[in-house]
Amino acid sequence: MSFIAYACATTFLPGPNNVLLLSQAGRYGIRKVRPLLFGIWCGLLTVMLIAGFFLNALGTFVPKIAGYFKFVGAAYILYLAWKTLTRGSVSTGDDPKDVPLTFVNGFLLQFLNVKVIMLGLASYPGYFLPMGHSPAIVLLFAVTMTACCGTGNLIWTVLGGFLTPVYNRFYKIINAVMALMLVWCAVKIIR
Repeated sequence: MSFIAYACATTFLPGPNNVLLLSQAGRYGIRKVRPLLFGIWCGLLTVMLIAGFFLNALGTFVPKIAGYFKFVGAAYILYLAWKTLTRGSVSTGDDPKDVPLTFVNGFLLQFLNVKVIMLGLASYPGYFLPMGHSPAIVLLFAVTMTACCGTGNLIWTVLGGFLTPVYNRFYKIINAVMALMLVWCAVKIIR
């Protein structure tokens, strides 16, 4: 249950992927944004696999390190909670010279997206590493996180034109609820 709350709270937040998809879908429509969306999903899966195998290897060779990564992950989640609580509304400035971003843009963005990288580094030791060190667990982790992130991405894409005015109107309430969920998740990880 805590993993589902963690995954929803962290992946449905208006981070770089979701805000980019919101903006692009609002400008160009869902059909033209699909390559970007698929690129983000493939990049997410790749980053989660890398994070999982990296932490799995660390956990195998240095078993005590998992406990430390839990605290690092919890600290990062608390940081995300603070950033979420203090985040402002979403801006989607329209520029007619813009063109829709591509699959490659979405894929490469994941390797620069600190939120995605930290999601992998924070959630794997807290939720999956205790299950063991097998490649099947790493694959389960990567697919699960990509599915959770992908669902949030898809929601922000589909509601792109609709969600911006609603979010901008209620962003303080939405951000406070998400921040509280993140704090709860951080506490659950270190318990």
